[in-house]
Amino acid sequence: TVRKEDPPDKKAGDMTINNRKFTVWTTYWDTGNLEKEFDDIKENIDGICYFAAYFNEKQKPFIPKETLDTYDMVKSKYQDTHFTSYLTFVNDVQKSDGSNSLKDTEVLYSLFSNRKTMKAHIEDIIHMTIEGGFDGIEIDYEAIKKDEKLWRLYIQFIKDLYEKGRNEGLMVRIVLEPNTPTEKIVFPKGPEYVIMCYNLHGYGTRPGPKATPDFLKDMVIKMKNIPGKKSFAVATGGFDFGEDGSVKTVTELEARQIEEEFNRVSLRDGKSYSLVFRYEEKGIFHEVWYADKETIAFWFDEIESLGDYGLSLWRLGGNY
Repeated sequence: TVRKEDPPDKKAGDMTINNRKFTVWTTYWDTGNLEKEFDDIKENIDGICYFAAYFNEKQKPFIPKETLDTYDMVKSKYQDTHFTSYLTFVNDVQKSDGSNSLKDTEVLYSLFSNRKTMKAHIEDIIHMTIEGGFDGIEIDYEAIKKDEKLWRLYIQFIKDLYEKGRNEGLMVRIVLEPNTPTEKIVFPKGPEYVIMCYNLHGYGTRPGPKATPDFLKDMVIKMKNIPGKKSFAVATGGFDFGEDGSVKTVTELEARQIEEEFNRVSLRDGKSYSLVFRYEEKGIFHEVWYADKETIAFWFDEIESLGDYGLSLWRLGGNY
């Protein structure tokens, strides 16, 4: 590791996202810092994925007000700039008591149970996307893991959605998790496929960075059989790992606040280019790993060195 103020020589003077174009995500739960962050990197933004539409207990998708408010803010403030806009759909379910079932595969089985229900779901997606004025659809259905039956249904859904979307003039992006069994699945041509290159370390792991060069290379190899345009997504923020086994997510701003509160100074990890520091609270030692703009630039460098791929950034909100 090296001090935050002293980057390694091989990257000195080259820590910038300038001249890069990439797609970003916004979220409905973190909108306080969005306008400043948009202003900071608006020249770099190629597309915006508005996260997210999800499901009510009747398995009908809906868009949270915060998502629509962010879309309206961008459209109003940046009238002279066209960012390609995607409405992201996720398989989260909001229950009547206000709680959420995240990455719910039961709702996917229900929606994909037969061609009639699948067609109805696709029609809902198309209608919501067009009515909202978005340029495209992003599907981020997760936790399918090794469920071969659900993968077969999901692949049919992707085929049908892409054909219907193309006929309506809509672009389609499909987000894949790092554990997607790409060696066993034949993905259909047409959509842009985006793989999540993050959370190498996080919940259930030892302390460490969200990504490393070796991990990024593994993700590129994993995507080699995927047809068409391929994009790779890295992530802002990080994790606070407690020695008691607790793990919580932190944004860059939250990590910096902890540094200040406990009078700590981050070191930069020479391998992942992430920032790391340790602190003690109530007798428990913590190790915090997080990304800043220099980390993101380093990860983008690594991906670009491996081929001509699209770049995406999860997420805006909570960044310095």
